[in-house]
Amino acid sequence: MVKKILVIAGVLVALCVGIYVYGAYMAQRLPDNSPRAFLSSNAERQGKKVLVCVGDSITHCSVSCNYVDMLAGKTPANDLIVVNAGINSEFAYNVLMRIDDIVRCKPDFVTILIGTNDANSSLSPENTARAVKNMKLPRTPDKAWFADNLAEICRALKAKTTAHIALLSLPPIGESPDTPSFRASVEYSAVIRDTARREGCTYLPLNEKMTAYLKENPRRPRHSYSEGQFLMYTGIFEHFIFGRSFDEIAEENGFLLLTDFLHLNGRAAGMVTELIAGFIGKK
Repeated sequence: MVKKILVIAGVLVALCVGIYVYGAYMAQRLPDNSPRAFLSSNAERQGKKVLVCVGDSITHCSVSCNYVDMLAGKTPANDLIVVNAGINSEFAYNVLMRIDDIVRCKPDFVTILIGTNDANSSLSPENTARAVKNMKLPRTPDKAWFADNLAEICRALKAKTTAHIALLSLPPIGESPDTPSFRASVEYSAVIRDTARREGCTYLPLNEKMTAYLKENPRRPRHSYSEGQFLMYTGIFEHFIFGRSFDEIAEENGFLLLTDFLHLNGRAAGMVTELIAGFIGKK
């Protein structure tokens, strides 16, 4: 009897480990249209423009609704190649460290949606310590360092490419405007706006657009910021194991635009898509 129980327990443990490994793999694997994939494919570019979307998990889109694919779907395939240069958990510093991968794509357009992790790391000492350790940051992140790294990204792209460059402000962190997390996204978005102006890049007001929507459609929050990590990991589990859509997860968690406190549902991804499509259409 004891042996049977141990066997069952072992099977259950193996199953749980397998589910965790699968979910982690699916969440972290690079998009099929990553810079590496694009460059190795030797894609025919004649007559086509190349757009590189740069960012963190919101752009990587494995744990957030895929605005990059939505954007590609809005443009005829013979007009534009869309490259997904998003990597989960990254800071502006990490993007700067891999800027040459973006340059090698020889982009005609670059959009940059980065800073959510920079802003989120400022909200508690625990967040800061975790960020420094997990992302191998050379120093404690803060707003000034974010501004410096973002400016260096813009300057490197201007020096090494002929691309039109757009910076998007950040999605809100949570949906309650009177919370520290929400205010952090606004403050870091102001840094992005000022950097775009100084560096001669286009500014796309995503934070302002999403904030206006939330003010027009107020909803009582079901969760507090402290539950954000739990919501993120349960969302990943539900999406990859049970196949639930990000819109379903957002609704379950009581959000209008987000799935947890950081990532986007379909409505919010549509807002990103609309802003970027408008930017490209004007060039």
